[in-house]
Amino acid sequence: MKLVYVFIGGSLGAACRYGVSLWATRSWGAGFPYGTLMVNLTGCLLIGLAFGLSERANLLGPNVRLFFITGYLGALTTFSSYALETINAARTTSFLVAGCNLLANNLLGFALVVAGMLLSKLMV
Repeated sequence: MKLVYVFIGGSLGAACRYGVSLWATRSWGAGFPYGTLMVNLTGCLLIGLAFGLSERANLLGPNVRLFFITGYLGALTTFSSYALETINAARTTSFLVAGCNLLANNLLGFALVVAGMLLSKLMV
């Protein structure tokens, strides 16, 4: 049943991401990724709010967290999960772990995008 909650939430999150991207492109053009920025920033706000509510007031049960945080927000934007994990590492583990996560995701992520693009040129 847990997988069903994640599946339904993820389906809705992916559909919302697609809808926001289409709307943003129609509204402001394709010169800047406004849709991605909007879902990433909105996802960060919502995951912080949801996590805070579930941590402080226990207002979100495990199934709601699976549906909303893991499923919906996970599909809407993985950036929100990355941001939450980095903040939690800074709060509970260490600033070193948080900093390494920040650098690894950003630097390695950008480097791997470039590597993938270069690899694609060798393949075609």
